Amino acid sequence: MKKYAEENNIEADFFVASEAGITNLLGEWIDINAAVIEDKNGFQSVGTSQGFQIPEKYVDEIIETELGKVMDKIFSKNNLNTGKGGINFLTHSEISRIDLTENAFIMALIEHINGDIWK
Repeated sequence: MKKYAEENNIEADFFVASEAGITNLLGEWIDINAAVIEDKNGFQSVGTSQGFQIPEKYVDEIIETELGKVMDKIFSKNNLNTGKGGINFLTHSEISRIDLTENAFIMALIEHINGDIWK
């Protein structure tokens, strides 16, 4: 996005990106959202959402495809990877994909909003 902005003479104070996926943390597979925020001076910070454990028996298939598709198959649903996401289904509408993404961006803002004391 930064490259696109530069090539098209678009000025921005911040560039943001987010992605969700599984990672091995402390020997367990966890699904998290990650966000990166870069300011116009090139300073980058990273944040993550809270995560939830993935049963080991689904990990290989998720790595080969994606969590939403595997959940569709497990729960006989369609498109759990869209809208409020599979997490909304798993938490019985308590937490949505939007909530996880928002949390990741808030965490990524910590270094930006606290200045040099937290860099």
